Amino acid sequence: MPNCTGCRRGGWTWMRAHSGDATQPQATPAGERGVASRPAGNRQVAAVFADVARTHPALTVALVAAVVATVVTALLPPLVLAQVVDGIAARSLDAPRLAATYLALVVLQGLAGAGQEAAIAVFGQKVTHELRSRMAAKLDRLPAGYFVRNAAGAITSRLVNDVDAVEALFASGVVGMVTDLCQVVGIVAIVMWESVGLGAMLLVALPLVFLFTRHVQRATLDAQTQNRVAVGEANEQIPETLRTIRTIRQLGREAFMGRRYARAIDRAFLAQERSNFYDAVYSPVVITTSSVVIGVSLSLAAQGGPLGSLFGVTVGGAVAVISYVEKVFTPLSDIGMEIQSIQQAAAGVRRIGELLGEAEERPAVTDAVAPSDGSSGDVAASLSHVTFGYEPNSPVLRDFSLRVERGEHVTLVGRTGAGKSTVLRLLLGLYQPDSGEVMVLGRRAGAISPAERRRCYGYVEQAFRAVPGSVTDQVTLGDPSVTVDQVSRALQTVGLSDVVAGLPQGGNTLLADARLSQGQLQLLNIARAIACDPGLLILDEVTANLDSATERQVMEALAVAVCGRTVISVSHRLFEREGGRLVRVGEDDPEASE
Repeated sequence: MPNCTGCRRGGWTWMRAHSGDATQPQATPAGERGVASRPAGNRQVAAVFADVARTHPALTVALVAAVVATVVTALLPPLVLAQVVDGIAARSLDAPRLAATYLALVVLQGLAGAGQEAAIAVFGQKVTHELRSRMAAKLDRLPAGYFVRNAAGAITSRLVNDVDAVEALFASGVVGMVTDLCQVVGIVAIVMWESVGLGAMLLVALPLVFLFTRHVQRATLDAQTQNRVAVGEANEQIPETLRTIRTIRQLGREAFMGRRYARAIDRAFLAQERSNFYDAVYSPVVITTSSVVIGVSLSLAAQGGPLGSLFGVTVGGAVAVISYVEKVFTPLSDIGMEIQSIQQAAAGVRRIGELLGEAEERPAVTDAVAPSDGSSGDVAASLSHVTFGYEPNSPVLRDFSLRVERGEHVTLVGRTGAGKSTVLRLLLGLYQPDSGEVMVLGRRAGAISPAERRRCYGYVEQAFRAVPGSVTDQVTLGDPSVTVDQVSRALQTVGLSDVVAGLPQGGNTLLADARLSQGQLQLLNIARAIACDPGLLILDEVTANLDSATERQVMEALAVAVCGRTVISVSHRLFEREGGRLVRVGEDDPEASE
């Protein structure tokens, strides 16, 4: 019996995400149910920003310095401009020097802005990289039930679209809003110093604009959330349609699938239309308010008397005040222009937080009494009084027991939905029983770490699932611990050695260029399962999708592959050819055999 030790986890992660068939239940399995902790997930998103700032101190300091420089250089030019205008009016000799100072400050303002944008771009890319890395690592730790509940398109959307939205939030929103807020505070203070009346009007107008901004933000957030949900639904339908395109065409259901997709697109369009409406209305309202404040203030200043003294300023002061009033409303207008991307990112942060807050797969508990070589006497696998259901109070298996001796060939049979594939998933450690115990090679199935599983047992499912890369990569699954000799032996066992040797670049030929037949792909599937020389093979209807000629070829390869191994299968064909014990699942006596 091969040792149950030391195989890297790359291949197992892929197998876990793709195991099961089309009839796999759409609910969270028992023992792995859990609601994502949104607050905890959002804290993890915030922690990414904190970690990037801590691990890149020079970049963080540069970003802060750029923000400070941007604020200061934005506030100083109008003050210098006021002195220039007053100096020209008074025919002062200092006016040319002040004008040169003003131009220098404008240049510095541009340089500070460019430095801020560069620092934001670099920092945002590092945040994006860290977020995607953590999300990918999180997916590796999630239970199988998560991949049942969530379609591949929805998961991909979180890794791609939502992370891009978060980067846009940082690049276009967070830092910009901090800069704008500092500018607003500075401008209000300076305007109050120059003209108390105008400062008072500004203090009245700003809260109104702020309240209007909050209303637009809330409405846009709701629209963007609906839009992202609808886009996610549309993304889910695309891979689903591509997977079943032959069935759709055979049954003439193209129109139905088109209408279904159109409904999701229409919902996304209507939500986006609402968002665009608020985005289009916001900026004109803010700009109009700015113009009204300036116009009313200057009109009152021109009246003379008490109003003139309250609102009055010098000619240069008037120029500076007008510039400042425009500056104080421009940041709010900029925020309005960015509300759409900010709210998109807020919805994206929520969805990313839900993923990062998902309950993880319970860590394996080491069996202290289990021998390191995985030996377990005469028993290769067993289920003892197992009860399990994918939904609460709806068990698929009730008090099910099964004992498979070492070297024995066992075939599971039963009606559709009786739980045959469920038994295999329990043996694979993808799910944990509600009660009872599942043992594989003398250890609890859930206690075998992902790094060990591939050397303990091999799994062959109904259809071959390719991974990116060469023909050899299909066998190794990117696991560097699988040697060239192991790959060669596996291919030799299933009868693919000559086929692979005849390819343009042998095993290094890309799978897409190899043009292997359906039967050859299934043989490659078997080679993948036996590459690490496991002592237990788990087969799930391996010939279900093959024609009779191809089926014979696969059965001949299986006859060689199963020699000297324990086999648990859901396959009448294999039973008819190899014999063994027949176990009926879903009957009163689960140990009834023929």
